[in-house]
Amino acid sequence: MIRTLAFLLLLAPAALAQGPAHDWRTIELPHFRVYYPVEYEAWAMRAAERLEPIRTEVIEEIGYAPPQIIDVIVMNPIAEPNGSAWPLLESPRMIFFTEPPGPDEQLGAYGHWIDLLSVHETAHLVHMLRPARNRWERLLPFAPIMFSSPRWVLEGYATVIEGRLTGAGRPSSTIRALILRRWAENGRLPTYSQLDSDQRFLGMSMAYLMGSAYLEWLERRAGEGSLQKLWARLTARQRRSFDEAFIGVFGESPERLYGRFTAELTVSAMTLKRSPVREGALFQETPRASGDPAVSPDGTRLAVVVRGRDEPEKLVIWSTGPATEEEKKDQERIAKMLERDPEDVGPLRTKPLPRKAVHELALPDGGDISTPRWTRDGKALLFAHRVPDAEGVLHFDLYRWDFQHLTRLTRLADVRDADPLDERSAIAVRSRFGASQLVSVDLTTGAVTPRGEASIDHVISHPRVSPDGRRIAHVAHRGGRWTLLVDDTPVELPGDPASPEWLSNDELLVTVFSRGFAELHRVRLDGTSTPVTRTSGGAFQPAPTRDGRAFFMSLEPDGYVVRELEELAEAPAPPPYDETLVPAMPPVERRTGFSPSTPGGGGLKPALRYGIGRQELTWLASQSWAADQRSLEIGARLGDVLGRLDTLLLASFATDNMPQGFALMSAWRGWPVELHGHAYHAEDETGGELRARWTRRFPLARLTLEAGASDDLAFATGMFSTRQQLGSTRFEETLRLDVDDEHYRAIVGAGVRAGSLRLAARYQRDGGANVILGGVASSILPRSAYALRILDPALPVAIAGGDEYDGWRIETTLPGVPLTAFYQRHELGDTRVSLAGAEATLAFEPFPILKLPALDFSAGVARVLGAPEALELRGETKWWLTMRWRP
Repeated sequence: MIRTLAFLLLLAPAALAQGPAHDWRTIELPHFRVYYPVEYEAWAMRAAERLEPIRTEVIEEIGYAPPQIIDVIVMNPIAEPNGSAWPLLESPRMIFFTEPPGPDEQLGAYGHWIDLLSVHETAHLVHMLRPARNRWERLLPFAPIMFSSPRWVLEGYATVIEGRLTGAGRPSSTIRALILRRWAENGRLPTYSQLDSDQRFLGMSMAYLMGSAYLEWLERRAGEGSLQKLWARLTARQRRSFDEAFIGVFGESPERLYGRFTAELTVSAMTLKRSPVREGALFQETPRASGDPAVSPDGTRLAVVVRGRDEPEKLVIWSTGPATEEEKKDQERIAKMLERDPEDVGPLRTKPLPRKAVHELALPDGGDISTPRWTRDGKALLFAHRVPDAEGVLHFDLYRWDFQHLTRLTRLADVRDADPLDERSAIAVRSRFGASQLVSVDLTTGAVTPRGEASIDHVISHPRVSPDGRRIAHVAHRGGRWTLLVDDTPVELPGDPASPEWLSNDELLVTVFSRGFAELHRVRLDGTSTPVTRTSGGAFQPAPTRDGRAFFMSLEPDGYVVRELEELAEAPAPPPYDETLVPAMPPVERRTGFSPSTPGGGGLKPALRYGIGRQELTWLASQSWAADQRSLEIGARLGDVLGRLDTLLLASFATDNMPQGFALMSAWRGWPVELHGHAYHAEDETGGELRARWTRRFPLARLTLEAGASDDLAFATGMFSTRQQLGSTRFEETLRLDVDDEHYRAIVGAGVRAGSLRLAARYQRDGGANVILGGVASSILPRSAYALRILDPALPVAIAGGDEYDGWRIETTLPGVPLTAFYQRHELGDTRVSLAGAEATLAFEPFPILKLPALDFSAGVARVLGAPEALELRGETKWWLTMRWRP
């Protein structure tokens, strides 16, 4: 349960990225409400047409019909394919990201992206909304299946359903078969305890891949309908753990049967591995999802994007020649070792030495780099990188790197995968609002010109210009499958193509996915296809050279590696299909409940303007206790699913120096400038506050301006924060200035982060009016009520006061420890207090998907190291836990 809640909260920022100030619309269906920004109307209408028939098929497969109406939110905040389901019993939600997957991604096997996404997320909700028959469990906001089932069951079952109902998806894909087979033959399949959360390469994907394969194996073993029996036992009146429910259906524990499943999978994988291979030589090991190789026009340099786990992505250029310098240094190192100890034995080397980069680039924001391509003269590289707009929504833009200077070519153009036509222009893919199209990009002005109509039904990928500049090859998803096109003419292949690269003006090198294998094929324009690889780890993203060689990426359990093929001769044929080797080979046929490419018909009601949205009620409670302060707060949130209008009513029951009373506060986010109002009555005081906030994000910075007034105070606030990435080290700076009628507060902060290690310092200066030190904040008082307070949960309220304040804080976060260690010093007049401790803090922005307002949380302990004797604090240890709600 705790893991599930933590996972939900981590996803909160992504769910808020498309702001409520947009022009949102609503489509109402019998069992769904679809919300979307008006620019996404074509995509949202297509989804709305399919949701009701998809729900019918999912219900028939799972065996339960939830009565709730499901809210569906359409957006594209990170320019990546994704989705999520939130099984709140009273108001379930789904979020659809419109970005379609490419052909070589895990989600790349689909009839239509909207169908695959809708089936998977609807299956989640229909599965997890099944109510408990135990009356006590019915009181929970989530159904027991969500809390009692491991993650591999929840994700695996939705993946099973996606395959059965669409006839596509991961269960029938080459990618799933290849990954499971490659891990099995290397003895690297996840253990049962690793299925839910494995931090190794692709480990988090195993809940989908291994989870779905294991559930299919279980159902074949126990018979059709056995999974539905498992869900019935999990929601029974008699409370059971997942293992107890599982044993009652399958006869053994899930861990024990998983061991048998992995044994059978390994046998299948090793059977296929015994067939002949032709996979070239290992050129260089690279970590995790590294890839996108590109060979320079003269064939002497290879560009690769290196994607490590804890470091920013790097664009690295290596020489394609022998690693002479690296070999020499390695031999010198071994010679010195043997000279010191002649009886020692030199190391056996089975892999290439790490190559020294000729050039290397990491972006200042530490962000992603994708699809690098050499200019025709070989003097620079074009690549795509995601950049945030003013609201933080990410867009792909093109950059040029000449190894000395980095130039941004486009501005929020949503273009990527560019290939130069000449020195002034390039062909690229634009993916915007869920629609895809080929475009031309002017490399001098950044202007983007469409080369065809944008379509939500046709997905474009990997355009490449022939050596003579006369032809353009690309891969397109049409009619439920991927097709290679040359100048819009289809080229038939024995499988699904990806990543075409020109070998000559009339021949291409293409990755072809077919029956569990991903191999390179030489393809002539007349459709003649010759396989040139037969690999265990697949052959992806080819990068051919003019002298007849080819580099490509191949899959290993620790990540993709770069391989080199010396000649493009015909490879051995793959083994014949053997249905007994499933899931090491994908099944040939799947059950299909509906046509994945045919919409469910019209008849939709006209879309409505969103307005203030449908207001929903949520009960809230929190508790705070700190040095000499205690409070209990209860109340309710009334708000909509987008967070356009949030209203909180809270009452505080307090003792020991905390205000007691109630407050009504509201936030309106329907305009670019947010408006906040706060009215309260505490003890014998009644008051209010009005505040306006404007925020703008930049690629490396963020600016927030606020202004407002309370009963006796006018105030303004400005906060500017920046960040830069230098290698694996990230630097962060913050400047904040608060001013009101008689008082000012200046805060300067700086931090450095390397991996999970963070060190930061902050200085605060207050002046112009009497301020007091100590205490924590209450939810029922507005922020302006604390304008003259220096809050510190380790110190009692108002232990000192004065006109001038100086404060220092130094803190660090250590790897593997969920606490921040700190040293803090307060100087207020003649009073000096210093303390050290550790705390855990969380600051969540509003999360309307889960009907939650903003929350500030802190829990920690500190020891007072120094204080005036009159305060009687020195040597004391203070504990605290504080929660503060915000609309």
